[in-house]
Amino acid sequence: MIRPRASRSRVSIDSRVGERGFALLEVLVAFVVLALGLGATLVGVSAAMRSDTRTQMNRGAMHVAQSRLEAAGVTEALAPGHREGRIGNRYIWRQTVTAVQSAAALGDQAGVKQGAPATNGVTAYWVEVAVQAGDGAVVKLAALKLVTGAKP
Repeated sequence: MIRPRASRSRVSIDSRVGERGFALLEVLVAFVVLALGLGATLVGVSAAMRSDTRTQMNRGAMHVAQSRLEAAGVTEALAPGHREGRIGNRYIWRQTVTAVQSAAALGDQAGVKQGAPATNGVTAYWVEVAVQAGDGAVVKLAALKLVTGAKP
């Protein structure tokens, strides 16, 4: 009867060795799952950071375009033509000013009398500002500016 006990202990020792190997396999699978999860998270975070950088560049270009458009006719006199410049190493701007003729002026040039009121010394200018950001994105803004006492 001693022998059956010895065989039982061998079976239990063999089954514990198998369980140890299974625990190691579980740990390896857990590490693989963790690595895949961290890799996917890293890809998502890096894509979000690139998107945020692009958004910041576009926002900065929009601010530059708004600033240049508001400054046109305030800090410098409006005159038809082109101006361009650079702000730091990130933004290149180009401003185009075009004189706009009123309907009354066009009617007078054609020799047709129009019932439109006179312009009373007000000149209209179409101002376009384009700003190119460092990443190649372009922001364009335009506005009609009126100047009193100016002649086209």
